[in-house]
Amino acid sequence: MASHDLSFDVSHNGVSQPPSHDHQMAMSGQMDAGNGNGMGGNGSGMLDRLKTESAHPTVCIFHCVFKAVAVFLYIFGGWFTGNGQGGTSGSKFIMLAVLCILLLAADFWVVKNITGRLLVGLRWWNKVEGDTTRWIFECADTLPNGSTIQRNKFDSNVFWMILYTTPVIWSGLFLIGLLKFELGWLILVVMALGLNCANVYGYYKCSNDQKAKFQQMMQQGAQQGALAVVRSSFLGALTGSPTNGAGNPSNTYV
Repeated sequence: MASHDLSFDVSHNGVSQPPSHDHQMAMSGQMDAGNGNGMGGNGSGMLDRLKTESAHPTVCIFHCVFKAVAVFLYIFGGWFTGNGQGGTSGSKFIMLAVLCILLLAADFWVVKNITGRLLVGLRWWNKVEGDTTRWIFECADTLPNGSTIQRNKFDSNVFWMILYTTPVIWSGLFLIGLLKFELGWLILVVMALGLNCANVYGYYKCSNDQKAKFQQMMQQGAQQGALAVVRSSFLGALTGSPTNGAGNPSNTYV
């Protein structure tokens, strides 16, 4: 909004006059329009960021689409057959299972061979040498001349967030299927967990940055635990009462 919209209008005789009713209505309309745009932007904010900040928006979409469709089909696929997931049987279950397997296989291949290489510059693969198989983990963070490649931060955040979140979702579905004792659907969940965890492990081995972050997180956790033990012992020495591992005075029951 221009600065003159917030100022008073000056009449010809030099006396300041408040803005007219029509001008106030125009200002109110502009403010409402601005608020409406902001509210509307929340729904499409991710798509706008994908268009403006991502270096590979199509690759980001393919990094998510197969995972999302597989999860959606697993949860709601049985509803489309009219029986619900637990009541799906026979050929209907086989059809849904085959579709889920195809989606999971397509997602595994796309993440392993395309999205990891383009979004974060990582690749993992295996090489058969006689009777042995050698696993190779590659990172393209440095150029031949030794300079560092600057990766797109938005693409990197999307890649790692989706990569780590998907196994968590399938783990939750595994617990639900285990409680319901749905062995047929549990087979699909175990397959999904295996494929997604394989990509997580492969890209974790490739990325020195992720290893450093994980080690830093573990060190911080160990330091916090050590500080809690020291603090507990110090408080126990001051108060003269023994403490347990949680830092609370130990109770003796007779």
